[in-house]
Amino acid sequence: MKIAPSILDADFSQLGAELDSISAADRIHLDIMDGQYVPNITIGAGVLKKVKFPKEIEVHLMTLNPENFIDDFIALGAKTITFHIEATGINRAIELLKTMKTKGVQAGITLDGYTDPDWITDEMLVLADQILIMSVKSGFGGQSFMPASLLKVEDLRARGFKGEIEIDGGVTLENIKEVADAGVDIAVVGSFLMKKIPAERAAIIAEMQKV
Repeated sequence: MKIAPSILDADFSQLGAELDSISAADRIHLDIMDGQYVPNITIGAGVLKKVKFPKEIEVHLMTLNPENFIDDFIALGAKTITFHIEATGINRAIELLKTMKTKGVQAGITLDGYTDPDWITDEMLVLADQILIMSVKSGFGGQSFMPASLLKVEDLRARGFKGEIEIDGGVTLENIKEVADAGVDIAVVGSFLMKKIPAERAAIIAEMQKV
């Protein structure tokens, strides 16, 4: 299992040290919120320009107009960018996936915690490099894992999706094996990891990666 810590709950006054503590991870996950799709607001690409990330970064856009953010995060070095189908609708999502692929970034789409997987059309299954399934309601850290999210994973695999499936929200050591067994490729781990003291994080990441 690949592990992508979310730095949403990191101490940004000591971001360098926080990143060092999770450098054993496979990727670093950036949650970007605009205060419109979700009520919270987080940092933008401009603030992160001088940050030295220890691993490749992936970006989860919880924004109303994701097309306004994509170029800035590609310039920042993001390898994968996902946006919410709830924010774009089906037709706009298809066009945005096509546009992202022409820009050389791994193009992904996100299903929020209560969104039916039928929103993902067969065309999207072909276009998308990644599908991010939220196992909580987007926008807030520290929520409990929604087991029904694993049924979405199984549904997408049954429909023939060959790309990467990522899950985000409430992932812990207690449920990581269940997540892996459902067919998930990469797990975002947020508050469960980042609320631990820095010295404990590498061991937690390693244990999760063994699953």
